[in-house]
Amino acid sequence: MSTQPLETRRALILVVDDQQSNIQVVGGMLAAQGFDVMPALSAAQALERMRARMPDLILLDMMMPQMNGFELVALLQADRRHAGIPVIFLTAAHERELLIRAFESGAVDYVTKPFVPTELLARVRTHVELKRARDHLKLISDECAALTQIVAHDLKSPLSNIHFSAQMLSKALAVNPTRAPALIDAIDQSAQRALLFIERYLGRCADGELKRRFELNGLDLNGLAARACDAVAAHAQACAIELVISQSAVRIQVYADEVAALHVIENLLSNAIKYSPSGGAVEVWIGRGNHGMGRVCVLDRGAGISPDSQRLLFRRYARLDLTDKAAHSTGLGLAICKQEATQMGGQLWYEDREGGGSVFILELPQPELAG
Repeated sequence: MSTQPLETRRALILVVDDQQSNIQVVGGMLAAQGFDVMPALSAAQALERMRARMPDLILLDMMMPQMNGFELVALLQADRRHAGIPVIFLTAAHERELLIRAFESGAVDYVTKPFVPTELLARVRTHVELKRARDHLKLISDECAALTQIVAHDLKSPLSNIHFSAQMLSKALAVNPTRAPALIDAIDQSAQRALLFIERYLGRCADGELKRRFELNGLDLNGLAARACDAVAAHAQACAIELVISQSAVRIQVYADEVAALHVIENLLSNAIKYSPSGGAVEVWIGRGNHGMGRVCVLDRGAGISPDSQRLLFRRYARLDLTDKAAHSTGLGLAICKQEATQMGGQLWYEDREGGGSVFILELPQPELAG
């Protein structure tokens, strides 16, 4: 299917008729009115040509040898890719008794032969415009659904941190009150992040934007990683997991969106904590990556990821296992993180850890590379 905007692309009409003369007459008339025409002398030829280019509408002769119009429509209706293409039957006057069967098969309209040119053109325009309106609504619906998923997932992380910090605060007040200020600060920081995300989301809506908008700036990658570790510290403590940070002597500067970069690192840390054995450690390494990129590695000693699952790792809705730990997974986290890393000019990938476990590697461009 063409990638041009629906409102600017010329509509493509597939004309299927076993008579070459009929195709020439109909095709010439449509072309003169600004339509693109794709001819087919049989149902089999129509199916073959649709594999290369998807039409906006099909003008279909009802009675043809080998495979008639009804049989072709039945095949189209059974295929999810073709079921939404409107079909107008071209039928001789004496075939009108077959019209009920035509509509039952999935046709949207008919024109009798010999046809009146203005009538044919009016019906074609009407059904092309209706299809484009449906396609446009579906596009908006899909974009809204995708954005809703991102919103829900991005709010999940700070709200989870608030939940874990509140639980730990309740215990600390009774056992170790000196830890209370740090936990209160963690709750406050997570709440601020959730509010900041909502404000940015509302701003995008006000601007009429449906896609995530990034604000790229020079950032201290070491500081970002430390903040991400602080955000998940309560979660790690609740799971008896130690967070270990190691970094190069030189502080690493990157060019990225602060909220998005924090979201990616926190998501990697949360996954590592979730899948690590109790009493273990999750390591975070910050340093230089490939070709002047800044790199963050998140390493765990969990079960690792099988080769088959690795192929699904960054796909939406791909849940890699059915264990209790993955019961509440949406299958969106890593897919969104991969998308965010790419949109910031970076990369995100997985490697097996030597000795067992997983390594997730995030690279972001440094200011000199981004500029």
